[in-house]
Parts: sequence; structure tokens; C-alpha cells
Amino acid sequence: MRPIAHFANLALASKIVLLVALMGMVSLAINAYALANMRSIEQQYRALVATEARSALHLSEAGRLLSDASQLAYAALTQQAPTHLRAARVQLLNLQMQFNAKLQHTAALLPPDKAVALATIEQQAAHAFALASEIVNATAEGQVEHAQHLLHGQFEPVRQTLRHHLETLSHGSVADFGAATAQLQRSTMRTIINTSAASALGLALVICVAAWVALRQISRPIAQLTRTMKRLTDKHYDDAIAPALTERRDEVGTMANALQVFKESMQRADRLPLEMAASAEAQRLSNQLGDLISAIPGTVFQMQVQPDGWRDFLFISDKPAQPHRTEPAALHKLRDIARHGFLSARTPDEAPIHQAIQHSALTLAPLDTDTLITASQSGPRWIKTLATARRTPDGGALFTGVWLDVTEQKQQAQALALAKEAAESATAEKAAFLATMSHEIRTPLNAILGLTQLALKDSLSPSQRQRTEKTLRAGQHLLGIVNDVLDFSKINAGEMRIESADFSLAQLLSDACELHEAMAQSKGLGLSMDIAPNVPQQLRGDPHRIGQILINYLHNAIKFTSAGHITVRAEVAQEDANGLLLRCSVQDTGIGMTPEQQAGLFKAFQQADASITRRFGGTGLGLAISRQLALLMGGDVGVQSTPGAGSEFCFTARVQRSSSSSSHQTSSAPAPTALPDIDALHGLRGLRILLVDDNALNCTVAQGLLESGGLLVDTVHDGAAAIAALEAAADGHYAGVLMDMQMPVMDGLSATQALRQNPRFNPTRLPIIAMTAYATRQDVQQSQDAGMNDHLSKPVLEAALWRVLLRWLAPSASASASAKKASDNNDLYRIDPSALQELRPLFSSERLAALVDAFVRDCTERLQQLHTAASAHPPDWAMLQRQAHHLGGTAGSFGLHQVGEWAQALSSAASAQDAPATSQLMAQISQGVEQGLAQLQELQKLQKLPPLRTP
Repeated sequence: MRPIAHFANLALASKIVLLVALMGMVSLAINAYALANMRSIEQQYRALVATEARSALHLSEAGRLLSDASQLAYAALTQQAPTHLRAARVQLLNLQMQFNAKLQHTAALLPPDKAVALATIEQQAAHAFALASEIVNATAEGQVEHAQHLLHGQFEPVRQTLRHHLETLSHGSVADFGAATAQLQRSTMRTIINTSAASALGLALVICVAAWVALRQISRPIAQLTRTMKRLTDKHYDDAIAPALTERRDEVGTMANALQVFKESMQRADRLPLEMAASAEAQRLSNQLGDLISAIPGTVFQMQVQPDGWRDFLFISDKPAQPHRTEPAALHKLRDIARHGFLSARTPDEAPIHQAIQHSALTLAPLDTDTLITASQSGPRWIKTLATARRTPDGGALFTGVWLDVTEQKQQAQALALAKEAAESATAEKAAFLATMSHEIRTPLNAILGLTQLALKDSLSPSQRQRTEKTLRAGQHLLGIVNDVLDFSKINAGEMRIESADFSLAQLLSDACELHEAMAQSKGLGLSMDIAPNVPQQLRGDPHRIGQILINYLHNAIKFTSAGHITVRAEVAQEDANGLLLRCSVQDTGIGMTPEQQAGLFKAFQQADASITRRFGGTGLGLAISRQLALLMGGDVGVQSTPGAGSEFCFTARVQRSSSSSSHQTSSAPAPTALPDIDALHGLRGLRILLVDDNALNCTVAQGLLESGGLLVDTVHDGAAAIAALEAAADGHYAGVLMDMQMPVMDGLSATQALRQNPRFNPTRLPIIAMTAYATRQDVQQSQDAGMNDHLSKPVLEAALWRVLLRWLAPSASASASAKKASDNNDLYRIDPSALQELRPLFSSERLAALVDAFVRDCTERLQQLHTAASAHPPDWAMLQRQAHHLGGTAGSFGLHQVGEWAQALSSAASAQDAPATSQLMAQISQGVEQGLAQLQELQKLQKLPPLRTP
């Protein structure tokens, strides 16, 4: 880096001289390299020519000497004079000596790899000269024929071979000479190429260095200085001149330093107008800031909090009336916070602002607090302090903010809070009123319905029974009105909850239609349903509320239709990421409505017109409740109607596709309440129930219903008496307790809580069932929280009563029923007809037959799949467990109780992969399904289902 820096500091002329010198040095080095290589090649070529020429000459003379020896041999045969033969011998000896000398000279010139060939030639030449001498001697002795034989038979072949070897050696020398010549030519060419490449590279290097010098050291710095000068002429002073230029000691450095002086001079010339303009702008901003501060509806302040806690006011806007009732000049001089009540903690009302300032000074959190100032001429005032804090160099905090008088807003907020409290109180009073009215109505209604149900169990004349049944229906209608009012109040209070469960829409529509089938047939109306193909078989939503809307629509359609047909339709109106939008509608051919009548149809307590109530009855709540339920389910309601041509009521609800396809896991809307079969109630006979109610009439009704089912009833009239009776009785004396919630001395909730603290009366040993006129969701939740097992709302209908008792008194009832079946039948495969008896009032004969046929097919298919899974190697345990679980879930519904128990046991065995237990259970299930299905089909065929009996 140091040589480069030194080079940069040279003058431009010096740099050019250095570049020319560098080019000359490169040229001299290339020429020296070329001359040295060419001289070496010339020396090698001369040595090669001398060596190869002499070796070729020696070999040629050796060949000539060999020819002379051959001529002497031939001449000896033709000139046989002794003198001539003696001369031939001497001449052959001289030729041989000359030949050997030539070979020795040649051996000194040839490379070592040709020594073997030359030695062979020496041996053959010695043999040839020996044969020639022998030919001459044989001729001298007169053995001419022998001499001829030697000449032609031996000498001539040896001479030819020797001549061939000499020519081969000569040709090899010539070839070596050519190869060496070619090698020298290549060396010459390589030298020329290297010289040219070195010349080009040197020239390129010199050009690059020259370009670098011209660009980096001359052109670019000058261009940069030119751009800077142009920017300076446009008064752009933010472009700094690089220190690398100003530190240079050449002409460019001189120019850079001159430009730096020029820049500073221009800046000084331009600074004065800018400073004057900045001063004017500062004055304008100051005036503008003052105007803004004056326009702010509050007092702007800036306060510095020292690390020791002392506070200094740096700025306070001058307002006509300061919220703290202290002049700004006085606050500027104030440093003792104890003398200023607004910022100290001398009173409880002033403590929040003091604590907030201390907290913000530590955390720099924004300051937002309200302070009540009581020492004010205009009475108590609320002051809001809003400020931001930042840390100062001394470790304190600087607050910038505003004081606002929010007394009026505080008064308005208090008024709104009082109004809200009054509204909530009114809502609570309304809910309490509805709950009280519900309780007060349900109490006498419980007696009316209970006594009517008891009267129907007596022997009555036809006219008396008819009037009593009408009384029961009227009471049930009144109960429906009470339930509608409660539902409406729940919706208004926001207490209505939408459940989520798997259900079959087809089953739900079928149940709703079958519920109204008798009502439609009594008026001669057709009733059908139509489900679109895009509706999935299994959905997930709230089937109870969907069924409630459908039942309401169907009831209205039948009520307002005197002739024609009613159709229930369902389709999927939309499907997106949120699920399915289900659309259900009920279309009738009834009286229809005008647009004016439709306008207020879904409002509470409204009918299409005043005459509707007189002609058909009703509260007008059903459609309002239906609309609210649809909205809670993410949908809405609608109606299309033509006067005299009928109406179509529809609603939509948001549902999901069910993740489970098991039929036993689905549910539907509430089915019509049916009394359990008398055989199912046998297990309840003889059980003793403790009835706790302070109303004598309610006790009479409940006792009559319970005793009609064969139960023994003891009555007490408050919770304390119930506790005393239960503690005095032996364990198991009472099978359960029916307890009212509101009673004197001790209410039912308190009594239940006290009983649950005793291990003798835990929920498993002693079921406690609330039987009360309080029927809201809060009432049900309170009874569960107190430890009650279930909740029965008054008026108590007989079917609901027996269902609850069977649910919680089932252990003893199931045990007695099992013992009875074992003793009477002694047959594990006997079907239980009571299961079909329970299904009979819920479905029409055709529908029940179709269900039985579907169950038979399902059992047959599942049994076959069970055998396939069990016979696999190894067994398909997952398939066994799944199919056994499905079979166990449906078998009991059609009376195959034992098969259901075995199927559940098989599911457990498959889960544990217990092969012996699986084999035994498969045999029992096969026999049970075979005999049970045969009995089921026989019962269906012969219609041997027992008639419906009531307790």
C-alpha cells in the first residue's frame, strides 16, 4: 500500500515517464529472451548436421568397401593367377581394416541405442571378409567349384544381409536427423510464439497500468472534482470532498484543496440569508405554537422531575382560569411541592396524581389520571392530567402534557352509570317478575294437570272422560304458553344457549311430522316432507331448537289450514368455510296473508290481525321466538304468502357436517312424550320415596301419581323435616327424594347441601330430584350446584315423572327386572317386547316396520363383518371393536338386551386382543342374533306387540 500511496503523490509528468520506462523494460526483457533461445536452437542444429553427416558418410564408405570385397572375390574366380591371388589377399585384409575403422568412427557418432545394431554389422562383416578370404584361398588351391559354392551359397547371402543392415542403419540415421530437425523447428516456433505472447502481455500490462493511472489518478478525480464544483454552483453543500483527494500532493490535490476553499467561501456567503430565514421561521413557528396552545381546551405544561423528587415547571400556558387556581408566574417559582396541594398528597383525593407522577417518573409510562379538586371557588372540579415522559440526562424525567377540566364529562358518566344501573335493575326486576309469575302460575297449574291426570285413571263416563281430557289439553296448552313466555324472557335477557350435537335431519323432520300426523288427519290434511339430495345424512347443530321452530311452523300451518296439503322441505342453501346454511320451510294451502299482515308477523305478541286470536287462539310469541332462535343459530326467518292461496314459512340455521356417522350417537328433536310400558315400571313398585313440599295440594297430586305406579310415599313439608326423616331412617329405606326448592324453615337447596355433606346421602346412594315451579336455566343450575341429581319442572307431567324416576332409581329396577326375566324365561336369547312397545307410540305402523327391517339387515351385515374380522390371521381387532361397538349400541333399542351386553363385552375383548374371550363371545352373539332376529320378525309378522299400558 505504501508504494501505491507514494505513486499517487507523484506529479503527472513523473507518472508518464515511469510508464514509458516500464514499457521499455518490458520490451528489453522480451528481446533478451528471444535472442537467447534462437542462439541455442542454432547451436543445436549445427551440431546435429555435423554428427548426422559424418555418420552417414562413414556408413556409405563402409558399404563401398563391402562392395570392393565382393568384387575381389568375383575377380579371384576369373583371374586365377597366383600373383593376382596374393595381391587379392592383401587387398581383402586392407578392405577389412578400413571397414572396421569406418564402423568405429560411426559408433562414436551414433547414439547408444544403435550400438547393438552396429555390433551385429561388425560380426556379419567379419564373417563376410572371412568367406571372401576363404574363396580366394580355395581358388589358389585349385578348388574352383568349392570357391564358387562358397561365393554363391554363403558369401553372397551374408553380403546382402550386411548391405541391408547398413542401409537400415543409414535410413535410421536419416530419420533421426529429420526428427531432430523437426524438434528444432518446433522449438523455434515456440520461441516465436512465446515472444509474441510476452510482447502482447507486456503491452496489455502497460496499457492497463496506463489506463489505471489515467482513470484512477487523473480522469476520475478530475471528474469528481468537476461534479462537486457543479453541485457547489447549484448551492448543494452536502457533497463532501474526499480526504483522499485533498491529501494528494500532485496537481489533483492542489485542485481539490482549492475547491475546498471555494466551497467554504460559498457556504459563508450563503449562510447569512439562511440564518435570517431560519430566524424568521422560528418566530413564525413560535407564534403558531402559541396559537395552538391557546386553542387547546386545557392548560399545557412542561414539568421537570428531579432525581430527588423535586419538581420544576418549565412552561405553563397562560389561561384565563387555571385548573389549579395558581398563576403561572407563581408556579414557575415554585419548587416546594408541599406548598401546592394539586401536585402533593395532602388529601386522599390528591394522592392519585402524586402517585401517578412518581410511577411515570420511574417507568416513563404515559400519565393519564383524574384528580378531584375540592378547594375551588366554583365547587369541586375534576382535572384530567395527560402527559408523556422522557428521561433527562441527570436521571430525572421531563413531563409534557395538558390539564383538562373534565367535570362535565364526569357528571355525564355518572348519569349514564346511574341510568345503566336503573336499566339493569329494571331488567332484573322483569326477569324476577317473570320467574315469580311462572312459579305462581305453575303452582296451581300443577294441581290442575295433576288432578286431571289422576281423574283420568278413575272410572269415568264417556262425557266425563271427554270433558276431563279437554281440561288436560287446555292445561297443557296453558303450560305451552308459560314455556313460550319463559323462552322469550330468556332470549331477551341473553340467557338462551344454542347447543351442539350430532343429529339426523331426516329423523328430526320425520319425528315432527309424526307428532302432528294425528292433528292433520283429524282435519283431513295431507302431510309430507321433501329433503333435497344435497342435505347430508348427519349434521351437527342444535336439533332441539331446529325441531322447536319446525313444530311451531307445523302447528300454525295445520291450525290455519282447513283443506289441502302441508309440505315440509329442507335443503342446503349455502356451503362455505363456516359450514352449511340449512334452509327449512313449511308450505300450506291455508288462509294466507296480505303484505300488511306479514309486516309485523315475527314481532312479539302480534298476530296477522286481531280476528286471528279470536278465531284460532294463540299469544303471538311462537313466531317471535322462532325468529330469535334462528338468529342465535346464525340464520333468519322469512315468509311468502298469498291471501286465500296459502303460505310458506321458512328459516335458515348454520350447521356443520357431522364428524361421526354412527346412528346411535345422533339425536333429534324431542319426541312426543309417551308413558313408559307398565313392565318397565315393575321395578319401581314397592320403593319408598320421600316427598318434600310445603303445598298440600301439590303433595296430594304428586302422592297420587307416585302411588298409582306402586311406589310408597312419605311426605314432609320443609327441608329441615326432610333431613330429620332421612337421618332417622335406616340406610336404603328411601330409594329417592322429590324436593321442592322454595319452602319455609329450610329451602330445598340448603337441605340438599346439608345432606350431601353426609357420606350416607351421596348422589349415588340417595338420588335427590328437584320438583319445583322454578324452571329457568339459573334454577336448574342452582339445583345441580346444590347437589341434586335432576330437575322436574312443575306442573309435573306423568311421562316426565316416570322417565326421571326410571333414570335414577334404575339400579333396583334393573335388578328386579333381570331377576324376573331369569326366573320367568330362563332364556338368555328371549327378545324383550317392551323395547318395541316403547317405540310403537312414537312411529306409524309403516315407519316402525321399516325400522325393524332396517335393524334386521344391519344386524345381519354386522354379524357377517364380525365373522370376517374374527377369522382373519391375525384377527382384525380394530374392525372387531368397531363393529361390536355399533351392534351393542343398536341391539338394546329393539329388545336384544343380552346381545347388546355381549357385543359391548366383545368390544372390550377386541380392544385387549383377548382371543379366547373373543371366540366365546362370537359364538354367543351369533346364536343370540339368530334367535333374536327370528323372534323380532315373528313379532312383527304376527303383530304380537302388547298394547300400550299406563300405570
